[in-house]
Amino acid sequence: MDFKALEYICAISEAKTISQAAKNLFISQPALSQYLSKIEQSLGTPVFVRSGNVMTLTSAGEILVREGRALLMAREEMMAQVTGLSSAGAETLCFGVSPFYSKYYLPLLLPYYRAHFPHIRLKIIEQSSTELEQQVLDGTLDLCFIPAEPMREGLTYRPIYMEEIMIALPPAHPANARAVPSPGVPYLDISCLGNEPFVELVPTLKFAKMSQRILRHFSITPNVIYESTNWDTVCMLVARGIGVGFLPEVLIHKHLREPNFYRIAGIDSTRSYAAVYARGRRLSYSELNLIAVFQELLKKGEAENQAQ
Repeated sequence: MDFKALEYICAISEAKTISQAAKNLFISQPALSQYLSKIEQSLGTPVFVRSGNVMTLTSAGEILVREGRALLMAREEMMAQVTGLSSAGAETLCFGVSPFYSKYYLPLLLPYYRAHFPHIRLKIIEQSSTELEQQVLDGTLDLCFIPAEPMREGLTYRPIYMEEIMIALPPAHPANARAVPSPGVPYLDISCLGNEPFVELVPTLKFAKMSQRILRHFSITPNVIYESTNWDTVCMLVARGIGVGFLPEVLIHKHLREPNFYRIAGIDSTRSYAAVYARGRRLSYSELNLIAVFQELLKKGEAENQAQ
């Protein structure tokens, strides 16, 4: 098995579907399907289980992906040293992330890289999602990790994680009694909040655009009494009874017993968190590996949170 086969298997594992993997690899879907069939024939065992369009690794596939990533990283390191792109075996990966996400997600990523890829130095640019998008479009930044919606022309958004936007209420709010129990987090029909004071993020932020879409769905014109650029501030003000507000799922596990969080009944309020890069740009394997590692760590963190 050659490096190309390992790259393709890792790409399919990350994308979960042949069609998305083919787009990420800049090849046709039939060509990738045919190549995968040849790999599985040569191995004498399936690498993926197919359920509709979704591709799930078999036990053999999990071994190939785990060991294949290590081999591909070793190749990248070797080539960097041979071509003089690194100093004393060191490689720098530069990427952007918004300050809120860096606060909650980088503590998962940085220790992992220090333990498994000590030769790679991570350089992190912390700015708002819209600023990072513009830098990628301008060519001053190669890669960033931000919420996908709304998307901008000229960029590729590679989903790595789904997060749910929730409604948060003060502990003493009467609408808490309307919550509908469900496994994990209860649901709430927010149509009852039409006359409530809202605490929101400033409208220029991506999260605010998503919350505005939810409000339009329920024909709610919010009485916004405070706007902030910081989720933690919104969370604190809602907990203190200043108003109600939309907050991301991650805050449930990172903060808090207060305020009270609810899933929003009657609408899909999930959005994707994505790796973003210029359309048509082919990522290096080090960048692909960074995306894959980030994705796996986020899934692991989600599983641990749900178990709490």
